[in-house]
Amino acid sequence: MSAVPGGPPDAAPSPGAAAKGTPVPTAPGALPLLGHALPLLRDPVGLLQSIRAYGDIVRVRIGPAQVYVLNSPALVRQVLAADVETYRKGSFNERFRPYQGDSLFTIDGPGHRRRRRVVQPAFHRDRLKTYAEVMREVAATRFAGWTEGRPIDVGAEMYALTSEVVARVLFGGEIGSERIARIQRWLPVFVRGMGRKVVTPAGWLDRLPIPANRRFDAAQHGLRTLVDGLVREQIAARGPLKESEEAGETGGEERQEGRGGRERGDLLSLLVGSRDPESGRPLSATQLRDETMTFMTAGIETVATTLTWLHHELAVHPEVRTRLLDEVDTALGGRPAGFDDLPSLPYTRSVVRETLRLHSPAWMLTRRPTAPVRLGTALLPAGAELLFSPATLHRDPAIYPRPAEFLPGREHEESGPAPCGHGGDRPADAARPPYLPFSTGPYKCVGDHFALTQLALTVATLAQRWRLESASARAPREIAGAALSPDRVVMTPRQRDHQAV
Repeated sequence: MSAVPGGPPDAAPSPGAAAKGTPVPTAPGALPLLGHALPLLRDPVGLLQSIRAYGDIVRVRIGPAQVYVLNSPALVRQVLAADVETYRKGSFNERFRPYQGDSLFTIDGPGHRRRRRVVQPAFHRDRLKTYAEVMREVAATRFAGWTEGRPIDVGAEMYALTSEVVARVLFGGEIGSERIARIQRWLPVFVRGMGRKVVTPAGWLDRLPIPANRRFDAAQHGLRTLVDGLVREQIAARGPLKESEEAGETGGEERQEGRGGRERGDLLSLLVGSRDPESGRPLSATQLRDETMTFMTAGIETVATTLTWLHHELAVHPEVRTRLLDEVDTALGGRPAGFDDLPSLPYTRSVVRETLRLHSPAWMLTRRPTAPVRLGTALLPAGAELLFSPATLHRDPAIYPRPAEFLPGREHEESGPAPCGHGGDRPADAARPPYLPFSTGPYKCVGDHFALTQLALTVATLAQRWRLESASARAPREIAGAALSPDRVVMTPRQRDHQAV
């Protein structure tokens, strides 16, 4: 059969060709010199979806560079979760380094494993329960300030909400409203500017003295200065390293106390007090800054974008909204939602998961093999740039029937490494369809459960008080930047009879 509809049948490869690897097809439409750069700039997700029919691996040219796009769930799983030692993060992650430094998002290999062991305890279940109280309180306060019938920019509201949540979780109650307001002002400018620079890297454009560059530079400088100051304050408050810590002899219990100070419970305090399990050394001030900046940008952008898409989908699917509201009313009975209520909100969590499938914030991931690799029947050289899109895999009709429809209750992998493959009667290379909003394998997002908790609690808290109705008949347009975001969603809050007390 042909890999391309209407194309000629593919000939079976000869044994010699199989040993060398079969040729990788090139996507149509490449221009001289530019390759596929223009369609990638105009509509990158649309281009990636359009080349699915040309094979499990398709070559795309961006100027002189070649990128291999993986369309097969089995091959993506091989790269992300099976042959993980063979691959390192690719150019997409590297482009974030000037803005997020050497953080979990940009580093790989042994350095990533060591850093993850240091950071992971800050996201354990007992910590999530503490963070959940902050999530609920901030959401309840924010939603109480809305006015019946007055339209709101949902994206801006969710950005402000998630910015405050992340600021209070990261820095504790001592951060103060003035510094939170600065984070809320700077962060959207920084994240959107970073996304633009990463997706369309052109150094000479970044140096032009245009208003967009000046706003970005001011926002980046303001955020870094603020975070550096908060890190210094936290390190100073905890006191100097103990003699045993200087020698790398810190034990498990001492790691909780850190530099001789008392544990405050906010996330930055936990990171300052954490130690490398092997060396016993703490994170440096620069490493703390880089991890904090990364958590701020990823934690806020992912959750705010998903909440915006979710409430748009609820407005255009009233039957889904009615079922969600009924579940919230029945499970909570008018009392505030808490961490322990999440198991009683399965449909709410299913709505969250379906939003993350249809509108996956992580629309592009890249990897590079450190040695020649065989993927399917293709043999790719060391250093080849591999690209795959969670957004396009989630919308593949061969994997998810009726993929463009919003259908909570689909089979999703909610937690743990999500195996990539086909489900049901489809080829059984894994038990479940690919579900990659947070990636999978050793580089899976360390804050995935934080995001899922905040999403479900925020949705439940809003549902107790308000019903959001679309203020425009126009469907939001996708913008591919640091995340796959809607351009603008304006909705009108309508008061509900049942409210949390």
